[in-house]
Amino acid sequence: MMSEFKCERCKKEFDRKESLAQHNTDKHGATDKIISSKKKREQRDETVKISNKVLVVVGLVLFVAVFIFLFANKASTDTVTIQVNGTSTLMGEAIPIEGRTHVPEGTKVEYHNSNPPTSGNHWPQPAPWGFYEEPLPDEKLVHNIEHGGIWISHRDVDETTKSKIRAIAEKYPRAVIATPRPENDAKIAVASWGRLDKMDTFDGDRIERFILSNVNNAPEPLASIEEGVKVGQSAPDFRLSDQSRGDINKQTFQGKPLIIFFTTTWCVPCQIGAQNLARYDDETGGNAFNVLIVFVDERETDSQFLTWKENFGRSDWYVAKGIEMAQTYKVQYLDTKYVFDKNGIIKWFDVRPLEYSTTKSILQPLLS
Repeated sequence: MMSEFKCERCKKEFDRKESLAQHNTDKHGATDKIISSKKKREQRDETVKISNKVLVVVGLVLFVAVFIFLFANKASTDTVTIQVNGTSTLMGEAIPIEGRTHVPEGTKVEYHNSNPPTSGNHWPQPAPWGFYEEPLPDEKLVHNIEHGGIWISHRDVDETTKSKIRAIAEKYPRAVIATPRPENDAKIAVASWGRLDKMDTFDGDRIERFILSNVNNAPEPLASIEEGVKVGQSAPDFRLSDQSRGDINKQTFQGKPLIIFFTTTWCVPCQIGAQNLARYDDETGGNAFNVLIVFVDERETDSQFLTWKENFGRSDWYVAKGIEMAQTYKVQYLDTKYVFDKNGIIKWFDVRPLEYSTTKSILQPLLS
Protein backbone atom coordinates (compact mmCIF):
# COMPACT_ATOMS: atom_id res chain seq x y z
CA MET A 1 0.00 0.00 0.00
CA MET A 2 1.42 3.37 -1.03
CA SER A 3 1.96 5.87 1.79
CA GLU A 4 -0.11 8.98 1.67
CA PHE A 5 2.71 11.39 2.58
CA LYS A 6 6.15 11.51 0.88
CA CYS A 7 9.20 13.69 1.49
CA GLU A 8 10.01 15.68 -1.62
CA ARG A 9 13.71 15.84 -0.74
CA CYS A 10 14.66 12.29 0.21
CA LYS A 11 11.53 10.48 -1.09
CA LYS A 12 10.89 8.77 2.27
CA GLU A 13 7.24 7.88 2.81
CA PHE A 14 5.08 8.50 5.88
CA ASP A 15 1.57 7.46 6.79
CA ARG A 16 0.81 10.62 8.71
CA LYS A 17 1.18 14.30 7.88
CA GLU A 18 2.58 15.08 11.33
CA SER A 19 5.35 12.53 10.86
CA LEU A 20 6.37 14.10 7.55
CA ALA A 21 6.43 17.55 9.16
CA GLN A 22 8.62 16.31 12.03
CA HIS A 23 10.90 14.56 9.51
CA ASN A 24 11.38 17.77 7.51
CA THR A 25 12.22 19.70 10.67
CA ASP A 26 14.65 17.08 11.99
CA LYS A 27 16.37 16.10 8.75
CA HIS A 28 16.12 19.06 6.40
CA GLY A 29 15.86 22.12 8.62
CA ALA A 30 19.61 22.88 8.46
CA THR A 31 19.57 22.45 4.70
CA ASP A 32 16.72 24.92 4.42
CA LYS A 33 18.68 27.38 6.52
CA ILE A 34 21.74 26.95 4.30
CA ILE A 35 19.64 27.40 1.18
CA SER A 36 17.94 30.41 2.71
CA SER A 37 21.30 31.86 3.78
CA LYS A 38 22.73 31.28 0.32
CA LYS A 39 19.76 32.97 -1.30
CA LYS A 40 20.09 35.93 1.07
CA ARG A 41 23.85 36.15 0.34
CA GLU A 42 23.16 36.00 -3.40
CA GLN A 43 20.52 38.68 -3.03
CA ARG A 44 22.95 40.82 -1.01
CA ASP A 45 25.72 40.33 -3.56
CA GLU A 46 23.34 41.28 -6.35
CA THR A 47 22.33 44.39 -4.40
CA VAL A 48 26.01 45.33 -4.00
CA LYS A 49 26.59 44.81 -7.71
CA ILE A 50 23.63 47.03 -8.55
CA SER A 51 24.83 49.63 -6.04
CA ASN A 52 28.31 49.58 -7.56
CA LYS A 53 26.85 49.99 -11.02
CA VAL A 54 24.83 52.95 -9.78
CA LEU A 55 27.95 54.46 -8.20
CA VAL A 56 29.90 53.98 -11.43
CA VAL A 57 27.16 55.65 -13.44
CA VAL A 58 26.88 58.50 -10.95
CA GLY A 59 30.67 58.83 -10.96
CA LEU A 60 30.78 59.00 -14.73
CA VAL A 61 28.04 61.61 -14.76
CA LEU A 62 29.92 63.69 -12.19
CA PHE A 63 33.18 63.26 -14.11
CA VAL A 64 31.57 64.39 -17.35
CA ALA A 65 29.95 67.32 -15.58
CA VAL A 66 33.24 68.39 -13.98
CA PHE A 67 35.10 67.91 -17.28
CA ILE A 68 32.58 70.03 -19.14
CA PHE A 69 32.77 72.69 -16.43
CA LEU A 70 36.55 72.78 -16.45
CA PHE A 71 36.78 72.65 -20.24
CA ALA A 72 34.26 75.45 -20.60
CA ASN A 73 36.19 77.57 -18.13
CA LYS A 74 39.49 76.73 -19.82
CA ALA A 75 38.03 77.62 -23.20
CA SER A 76 36.83 80.95 -21.91
CA THR A 77 40.24 81.58 -20.33
CA ASP A 78 42.01 80.67 -23.57
CA THR A 79 39.90 82.95 -25.71
CA VAL A 80 40.39 86.33 -24.08
CA THR A 81 42.53 87.90 -21.40
CA ILE A 82 40.76 90.58 -19.40
CA GLN A 83 43.58 92.86 -18.44
CA VAL A 84 44.11 96.19 -20.09
CA ASN A 85 46.97 98.58 -19.40
CA GLY A 86 46.03 99.17 -15.80
CA THR A 87 42.35 99.87 -16.49
CA SER A 88 39.24 97.69 -16.63
CA THR A 89 37.46 100.02 -19.07
CA LEU A 90 37.34 98.84 -22.65
CA MET A 91 35.93 100.78 -25.55
CA GLY A 92 33.61 99.46 -28.22
CA GLU A 93 30.89 96.85 -28.35
CA ALA A 94 31.75 93.52 -26.73
CA ILE A 95 31.60 90.76 -29.35
CA PRO A 96 31.39 87.04 -28.42
CA ILE A 97 34.63 85.18 -29.08
CA GLU A 98 34.52 82.69 -31.99
CA GLY A 99 37.73 80.81 -31.18
CA ARG A 100 41.39 81.15 -32.13
CA THR A 101 42.60 78.02 -33.88
CA HIS A 102 45.25 78.27 -36.59
CA VAL A 103 44.21 77.00 -40.02
CA PRO A 104 46.47 76.50 -43.07
CA GLU A 105 47.36 79.62 -45.03
CA GLY A 106 44.80 80.15 -47.77
CA THR A 107 41.92 78.48 -45.90
CA LYS A 108 38.68 80.46 -46.10
CA VAL A 109 37.12 81.10 -42.68
CA GLU A 110 33.52 82.17 -42.19
CA TYR A 111 33.11 84.77 -39.44
CA HIS A 112 29.65 85.19 -37.97
CA ASN A 113 29.78 87.40 -34.90
CA SER A 114 30.71 90.79 -36.33
CA ASN A 115 31.63 92.77 -39.45
CA PRO A 116 34.60 93.01 -39.55
CA PRO A 117 35.56 89.98 -37.42
CA THR A 118 37.07 90.49 -33.98
CA SER A 119 38.06 86.87 -33.23
CA GLY A 120 38.00 83.43 -34.76
CA ASN A 121 40.19 80.90 -36.51
CA HIS A 122 42.96 82.44 -38.58
CA TRP A 123 46.12 81.89 -40.60
CA PRO A 124 49.42 81.12 -38.80
CA GLN A 125 51.22 84.38 -39.69
CA PRO A 126 49.91 87.91 -39.05
CA ALA A 127 50.56 90.82 -41.40
CA PRO A 128 53.23 93.44 -40.64
CA TRP A 129 51.78 96.49 -38.91
CA GLY A 130 51.19 99.64 -40.91
CA PHE A 131 48.93 101.33 -43.45
CA TYR A 132 47.86 99.40 -46.57
CA GLU A 133 46.38 100.67 -49.81
CA GLU A 134 44.87 97.29 -50.69
CA PRO A 135 42.68 94.92 -48.67
CA LEU A 136 44.25 92.01 -46.81
CA PRO A 137 42.59 88.67 -45.94
CA ASP A 138 40.47 88.71 -42.80
CA GLU A 139 42.12 85.43 -41.80
CA LYS A 140 45.50 87.15 -41.58
CA LEU A 141 44.25 90.28 -39.82
CA VAL A 142 42.42 88.35 -37.11
CA HIS A 143 45.86 87.05 -36.12
CA ASN A 144 47.02 90.65 -35.70
CA ILE A 145 44.27 91.42 -33.22
CA GLU A 146 44.92 88.11 -31.43
CA HIS A 147 48.40 89.59 -30.84
CA GLY A 148 46.80 92.56 -29.10
CA GLY A 149 46.83 94.91 -32.08
CA ILE A 150 44.19 97.28 -33.39
CA TRP A 151 42.75 96.89 -36.88
CA ILE A 152 41.33 100.01 -38.53
CA SER A 153 39.36 99.13 -41.65
CA HIS A 154 37.57 101.57 -43.94
CA ARG A 155 35.21 101.60 -46.92
CA ASP A 156 34.63 104.35 -49.49
CA VAL A 157 36.36 107.12 -47.54
CA ASP A 158 37.88 110.19 -49.16
CA GLU A 159 41.60 110.86 -49.47
CA THR A 160 41.62 113.26 -46.53
CA THR A 161 40.17 110.62 -44.25
CA LYS A 162 42.63 108.03 -45.55
CA SER A 163 45.49 110.41 -44.74
CA LYS A 164 44.22 110.82 -41.18
CA ILE A 165 43.95 107.05 -40.75
CA ARG A 166 47.47 106.66 -42.15
CA ALA A 167 48.76 109.19 -39.61
CA ILE A 168 47.32 107.16 -36.74
CA ALA A 169 48.80 103.93 -38.10
CA GLU A 170 52.20 105.61 -38.39
CA LYS A 171 51.89 106.97 -34.85
CA TYR A 172 51.54 103.42 -33.50
CA PRO A 173 53.80 101.42 -35.85
CA ARG A 174 53.93 98.34 -33.62
CA ALA A 175 50.26 98.08 -32.69
CA VAL A 176 48.00 99.30 -35.52
CA ILE A 177 47.20 97.94 -38.95
CA ALA A 178 44.92 99.88 -41.32
CA THR A 179 43.38 98.49 -44.49
CA PRO A 180 40.51 99.14 -46.88
CA ARG A 181 37.72 96.56 -46.53
CA PRO A 182 34.86 96.68 -49.06
CA GLU A 183 32.72 94.27 -47.00
CA ASN A 184 32.35 96.73 -44.09
CA ASP A 185 28.85 97.97 -43.26
CA ALA A 186 30.23 101.22 -41.82
CA LYS A 187 32.66 103.75 -43.25
CA ILE A 188 35.24 103.10 -40.51
CA ALA A 189 35.55 100.17 -38.11
CA VAL A 190 38.08 99.88 -35.29
CA ALA A 191 38.58 96.34 -34.01
CA SER A 192 40.47 94.69 -31.18
CA TRP A 193 40.10 91.16 -29.80
CA GLY A 194 36.43 90.81 -28.93
CA ARG A 195 35.68 94.55 -29.28
CA LEU A 196 34.40 96.69 -32.15
CA ASP A 197 33.63 100.38 -32.70
CA LYS A 198 32.03 101.66 -35.91
CA MET A 199 31.64 105.18 -37.23
CA ASP A 200 30.55 106.86 -40.46
CA THR A 201 32.66 109.99 -39.92
CA PHE A 202 36.28 110.07 -38.86
CA ASP A 203 36.85 110.77 -35.15
CA GLY A 204 40.57 110.71 -34.42
CA ASP A 205 40.26 111.20 -30.66
CA ARG A 206 37.78 108.34 -30.39
CA ILE A 207 40.01 106.03 -32.44
CA GLU A 208 43.07 106.83 -30.33
CA ARG A 209 41.14 106.30 -27.09
CA PHE A 210 40.11 102.90 -28.45
CA ILE A 211 43.76 102.08 -29.24
CA LEU A 212 45.05 103.10 -25.82
CA SER A 213 42.21 101.37 -24.00
CA ASN A 214 42.10 98.08 -25.90
CA VAL A 215 45.65 97.40 -27.08
CA ASN A 216 46.91 94.02 -25.81
CA ASN A 217 43.55 92.97 -24.41
CA ALA A 218 44.05 89.70 -26.24
CA PRO A 219 45.25 86.11 -25.74
CA GLU A 220 48.76 86.86 -27.04
CA PRO A 221 49.50 90.46 -26.03
CA LEU A 222 52.48 91.22 -28.27
CA ALA A 223 51.57 94.65 -29.61
CA SER A 224 53.27 97.77 -28.34
CA ILE A 225 52.58 101.48 -28.44
CA GLU A 226 56.22 102.09 -27.51
CA GLU A 227 59.34 101.96 -29.67
CA GLY A 228 61.13 98.62 -29.72
CA VAL A 229 64.69 97.84 -28.73
CA LYS A 230 67.32 98.62 -31.36
CA VAL A 231 70.67 97.35 -32.56
CA GLY A 232 73.47 98.99 -30.58
CA GLN A 233 71.47 99.22 -27.37
CA SER A 234 72.19 97.28 -24.21
CA ALA A 235 69.66 94.47 -24.14
CA PRO A 236 66.88 94.87 -21.55
CA ASP A 237 67.10 92.51 -18.60
CA PHE A 238 64.68 89.62 -18.26
CA ARG A 239 63.81 86.82 -15.85
CA LEU A 240 62.68 83.43 -17.09
CA SER A 241 62.50 79.89 -15.79
CA ASP A 242 64.02 76.95 -17.64
CA GLN A 243 62.53 73.65 -16.43
CA SER A 244 65.93 71.94 -16.46
CA ARG A 245 68.14 74.82 -15.27
CA GLY A 246 65.95 76.97 -13.09
CA ASP A 247 65.87 80.77 -13.10
CA ILE A 248 67.79 82.60 -15.82
CA ASN A 249 68.35 86.27 -16.69
CA LYS A 250 70.53 88.42 -18.88
CA GLN A 251 73.54 87.95 -16.59
CA THR A 252 73.31 84.15 -17.05
CA PHE A 253 74.72 84.60 -20.55
CA GLN A 254 77.47 87.14 -19.93
CA GLY A 255 80.83 86.21 -21.46
CA LYS A 256 79.50 84.54 -24.61
CA PRO A 257 77.45 85.72 -27.57
CA LEU A 258 73.75 84.92 -27.23
CA ILE A 259 71.02 84.41 -29.81
CA ILE A 260 67.45 84.78 -28.58
CA PHE A 261 64.73 83.18 -30.65
CA PHE A 262 61.06 84.12 -30.06
CA THR A 263 58.84 81.35 -31.37
CA THR A 264 56.19 78.71 -30.69
CA THR A 265 56.42 74.93 -30.86
CA TRP A 266 54.19 74.87 -33.95
CA CYS A 267 55.92 77.53 -36.09
CA VAL A 268 57.33 75.53 -39.02
CA PRO A 269 59.68 78.22 -40.46
CA CYS A 270 61.04 78.66 -36.93
CA GLN A 271 61.72 74.91 -36.69
CA ILE A 272 63.71 75.02 -39.92
CA GLY A 273 65.64 78.07 -38.69
CA ALA A 274 66.40 76.30 -35.41
CA GLN A 275 67.84 73.34 -37.30
CA ASN A 276 70.10 75.69 -39.28
CA LEU A 277 71.22 77.24 -36.00
CA ALA A 278 71.85 73.79 -34.51
CA ARG A 279 74.01 72.89 -37.51
CA TYR A 280 76.24 75.91 -36.94
CA ASP A 281 76.28 75.23 -33.20
CA ASP A 282 77.65 71.74 -33.91
CA GLU A 283 80.27 73.09 -36.31
CA THR A 284 81.63 75.51 -33.69
CA GLY A 285 81.96 72.85 -30.99
CA GLY A 286 78.61 73.19 -29.24
CA ASN A 287 79.71 75.75 -26.64
CA ALA A 288 80.94 78.80 -28.56
CA PHE A 289 77.71 80.74 -28.01
CA ASN A 290 74.49 80.47 -26.03
CA VAL A 291 71.00 79.92 -27.39
CA LEU A 292 67.78 80.97 -25.63
CA ILE A 293 64.48 79.84 -27.14
CA VAL A 294 61.57 81.95 -25.84
CA PHE A 295 58.10 80.53 -26.42
CA VAL A 296 55.27 83.05 -26.64
CA ASP A 297 52.12 80.92 -26.90
CA GLU A 298 50.51 80.92 -23.45
CA ARG A 299 48.78 77.59 -24.14
CA GLU A 300 52.04 75.64 -24.44
CA THR A 301 53.72 73.74 -21.60
CA ASP A 302 57.22 72.91 -20.39
CA SER A 303 56.92 69.35 -21.68
CA GLN A 304 56.15 70.69 -25.17
CA PHE A 305 59.23 72.93 -24.95
CA LEU A 306 61.47 70.00 -24.05
CA THR A 307 60.04 67.91 -26.89
CA TRP A 308 60.68 70.78 -29.29
CA LYS A 309 64.29 71.06 -28.04
CA GLU A 310 64.85 67.33 -28.59
CA ASN A 311 63.48 67.53 -32.13
CA PHE A 312 64.95 70.82 -33.37
CA GLY A 313 67.55 72.10 -30.91
CA ARG A 314 70.46 70.93 -28.79
CA SER A 315 70.57 69.66 -25.21
CA ASP A 316 72.46 72.71 -23.87
CA TRP A 317 70.00 75.26 -25.29
CA TYR A 318 67.86 77.18 -22.83
CA VAL A 319 64.08 77.04 -23.34
CA ALA A 320 61.38 78.95 -21.45
CA LYS A 321 58.01 80.60 -21.76
CA GLY A 322 58.44 84.37 -22.02
CA ILE A 323 55.34 86.35 -22.98
CA GLU A 324 56.32 89.23 -20.67
CA MET A 325 59.82 89.22 -22.13
CA ALA A 326 58.34 89.41 -25.63
CA GLN A 327 56.40 92.48 -24.52
CA THR A 328 59.54 94.04 -23.04
CA TYR A 329 61.39 93.48 -26.32
CA LYS A 330 58.35 94.73 -28.31
CA VAL A 331 58.21 91.49 -30.30
CA GLN A 332 55.57 91.64 -33.02
CA TYR A 333 56.18 88.50 -35.06
CA LEU A 334 57.05 84.86 -34.60
CA ASP A 335 60.58 84.06 -35.73
CA THR A 336 61.90 87.28 -34.18
CA LYS A 337 65.60 86.90 -33.34
CA TYR A 338 68.15 88.99 -31.45
CA VAL A 339 71.90 88.44 -31.23
CA PHE A 340 73.88 89.90 -28.31
CA ASP A 341 77.63 90.11 -28.05
CA LYS A 342 79.39 88.78 -24.93
CA ASN A 343 78.72 92.11 -23.16
CA GLY A 344 74.96 92.06 -23.76
CA ILE A 345 74.89 94.64 -26.56
CA ILE A 346 72.37 93.98 -29.35
CA LYS A 347 74.29 93.37 -32.58
CA TRP A 348 71.58 92.02 -34.88
CA PHE A 349 67.81 91.74 -35.18
CA ASP A 350 65.65 90.01 -37.79
CA VAL A 351 62.21 88.46 -38.33
CA ARG A 352 62.85 86.49 -41.52
CA PRO A 353 63.35 82.70 -41.54
CA LEU A 354 66.86 81.93 -40.35
CA GLU A 355 69.17 80.57 -43.05
CA TYR A 356 72.39 78.73 -42.28
CA SER A 357 74.44 81.28 -44.22
CA THR A 358 72.88 84.13 -42.22
CA THR A 359 73.55 82.34 -38.93
CA LYS A 360 77.22 81.92 -39.80
CA SER A 361 77.71 85.47 -41.11
CA ILE A 362 76.18 87.03 -37.98
CA LEU A 363 77.72 84.84 -35.28
CA GLN A 364 81.18 84.12 -36.68
CA PRO A 365 82.58 87.67 -36.16
CA LEU A 366 81.41 87.57 -32.54
CA LEU A 367 83.28 84.35 -31.79
CA SER A 368 86.76 85.60 -32.60
